[in-house]
Amino acid sequence: MNRKRDIQPPYWPKRLLQWWSEKADIEDLVGDLDEYFEYHVEEKGAFRAQLIYLKEALALIFSYALRKRKRSASYSIFYNSNSISMFNNYFKIAYRNFSKHKFFTTINVVGLALGMSISLLVLSLTYAIYKSDDWQENKDRIYQINTFIGDESKTKTFGSTFHAVGDHLKDNYPFIDEAVKIKDGFDPTIKRQAGEMEFHGHFASASFFQVFSYPLISGNPKTALSKPYSIVLTQTAAEELFRDEDPIDKVLETELGSFTVTGVMADLRQTHLFFQVLASYETFEEIQESSDLKSDWTNFRDNYVYALLKPETGQETLTNSLKQVSQVAAEFHPNQTIELESIVLTEAVPRWNISNAIGIGWDQPSLIFFMSIGLLILLPAIFNYTNLSIARALKRGKEIGIRKVVGAEKFQIKSQFIIETILLALLSLVISFFIFDRIQKEFLDILGSSQVLDTSINLGLISIFILFAVVIGALVGIFPATYFSRLNPVHTLKGGLQSKSIHVSHIKKGLLVFQFFLSLVFIIGVCTITREYVYVLNSNHGFNSNHIVSIPFQEIDKQLVINELKSHPDVKAISTTSHLPGILLPSWVEATPNDIDTLDIKQVFIGDNYIEQMDMKLLWGEDKRLNLSNKNQEMVLVNETFMKSASVFDVQQDSLTFTLEDGIRCRIAGVLEDFNFEPLDQLIRPQVFRYSVDNSSYALLTINSTDITQTLLDLDYLWSSIDQEAHFEPAFLDDKIEEAYYFLRIQIKFFSFLSAFAISISCLGLLGMVSYTTENKTKEIAIRKIMGASSPSLYFLLTKDFIRLILISSMIAIPFSYVFYDKLFLYFLLRYGNGLGVLEVIISIAFLFSVGFASIYWQTRKVAHANPANNLRYE
Repeated sequence: MNRKRDIQPPYWPKRLLQWWSEKADIEDLVGDLDEYFEYHVEEKGAFRAQLIYLKEALALIFSYALRKRKRSASYSIFYNSNSISMFNNYFKIAYRNFSKHKFFTTINVVGLALGMSISLLVLSLTYAIYKSDDWQENKDRIYQINTFIGDESKTKTFGSTFHAVGDHLKDNYPFIDEAVKIKDGFDPTIKRQAGEMEFHGHFASASFFQVFSYPLISGNPKTALSKPYSIVLTQTAAEELFRDEDPIDKVLETELGSFTVTGVMADLRQTHLFFQVLASYETFEEIQESSDLKSDWTNFRDNYVYALLKPETGQETLTNSLKQVSQVAAEFHPNQTIELESIVLTEAVPRWNISNAIGIGWDQPSLIFFMSIGLLILLPAIFNYTNLSIARALKRGKEIGIRKVVGAEKFQIKSQFIIETILLALLSLVISFFIFDRIQKEFLDILGSSQVLDTSINLGLISIFILFAVVIGALVGIFPATYFSRLNPVHTLKGGLQSKSIHVSHIKKGLLVFQFFLSLVFIIGVCTITREYVYVLNSNHGFNSNHIVSIPFQEIDKQLVINELKSHPDVKAISTTSHLPGILLPSWVEATPNDIDTLDIKQVFIGDNYIEQMDMKLLWGEDKRLNLSNKNQEMVLVNETFMKSASVFDVQQDSLTFTLEDGIRCRIAGVLEDFNFEPLDQLIRPQVFRYSVDNSSYALLTINSTDITQTLLDLDYLWSSIDQEAHFEPAFLDDKIEEAYYFLRIQIKFFSFLSAFAISISCLGLLGMVSYTTENKTKEIAIRKIMGASSPSLYFLLTKDFIRLILISSMIAIPFSYVFYDKLFLYFLLRYGNGLGVLEVIISIAFLFSVGFASIYWQTRKVAHANPANNLRYE
């Protein structure tokens, strides 16, 4: 019989009846249906009782009695929608509730503020990216030309296109007003008296400033990029180079030659392009004098074209023309599918899947990733509010019971709680805005976007922030509002809510476990990346970097410098190189092993005794044979990867010879064991070492000295005695290698940043839950102390459940972190790292337990040490 009474009426017929009745009062009708349902269960069984219930509910839906009640309810003053006075009442109750429970309100506000501050960063970044180039005067007429290339193995869309496309469009299609050609890769090292300064830039055609609206502070926009070896500087670059001088017509010395400054432009802002200097495209054409770029339909990487259409010309016209141009390009790629595409300037970023993009290159997957990060930090703050709201369900339940008894409806109860959370979110928004303002620049610096994206506060961004706070407030309040609005007033006033505490407790525990799971994952991330950073600085890359000082040659007699520096007694070995080991190699060179197929390689020019000095391992041959090169054949060293890559080609003749793209015939004199010449995040590529002091850029000195400062001063004197105008700029190779791993330092800062927020929010939630638990157990603790309970036993009683939850979150976070960091994240971040270690996990767990226990102890010690006589008078 008891089992039959536990059978509940069918849920959906009741919900359908309540929904259809709208504002009409049908509690008596629903009560009658429930009573008849219990009777039918007794007499006819559960299945037939449910069918009868469904039939009677449908009958009521179409009955005249319900229609009459609905009409009456529509005129009743008790069922009008929320009036202004009602909203005023909601605000008063919310204010009183916040004032009465200051501690819980503070925890909720601070937690939401911390979580929302990260979301504000993401929103401002997303807003800025989508507004890129929105200020350009010709934004609706400028189109970026992209290239789709497909073959049997893969298909990909590139933001770049062939060299010949720009001239072909301009010469053959009258609706093209202008075509701008941009070549990436102009990264000059400008030589000044104070030393060398490196800048990032592009080669750009003369029409650049006619198509784009970048303002020139000085110089003629029509002629600034019209002549070879002309250069335009951004305002910041000009100030770094010339300070208070007028830069116009000044000459800058670079490794590519002497450039004349023809213009200074305002710093870039709110655009997808990023550069510090612009050189004329004619300069690039002179450098590439061996090839005709106007007929080059093969090379497309790092080459970009923007077409400015004449007014009233639609994109469809350009699309049809690009189909014709695609056919021309396809003739040079018989085994591939070539399709040229156009994208309007304002949609250049973000894109879903684009390769070889120019500028900041933000894509939609990256934005989704950062939005997910913001959500992950915000979720614990939301859970804090939900947890504390549920924890206080018993006290708020009596309040809701009284409201319902005096006539409050469900939607009014929901409105009360949702308005409370919206007000709480708006209050949190004010605090989060101050946090956002303090961390914004640092966060953008981590992402490398602060120089281009404009995330300054404006009316549009403020509107987005307020809308975000309102939405978050509504979402945060939905669960507590729904929970409280469903409470039975009779049960709550009798204390019947305690019967549901078990289910509520499960929800609270689940949310708390998720919070600490997330915190531990971030903490493990910080420890893991820090360990990788220490590893790369101390690991053997395959060459010796200890006690080696690099000195850039600049404009000085290299052989004379080598002879003079070698004479110093502290210099144990000296050699030269074009690129420092452990640093990223900038460009590729093509090698042809069989006169047909090409192989992309990295090349380095070295001097005498380089292999011996750097302690690199030769598997075969000897480096001394490099001096046997002649006009017909140059002797070179290669690595193992070069031999493996070349072996796949059908080499009919001598397998130890190959031809470089400049026509030089090379013979392999030795094979080096594979090692990481580039940073450990780069794959080991086919590499060629060529002997040439003239092409070397650095002197490498192995120094053994007890007074390194004095030794460097002596070397400086020797250097100055050769050429007083050439600057002596020594740097330890280990320091240069450490600088190459800046991306790991950025990741450490990024994960530390997120970890600090996540653990702070989680501890706030834990503090609130412990505070509420100890508050409800005040009398119990007092009685236990009177009965002789010790302080340690009381600590154990109050903390055991929370410590258990932290332990559960650790058990979930450890395997997740192993899969995420060791198998996914570190694989892409550092190809040759050593993965996630046990020590990092132990340290992370210990830190989490320490912070969690400190939060628990801080709150429980007040109750454990309180006078039990006073606590027995509690309530």
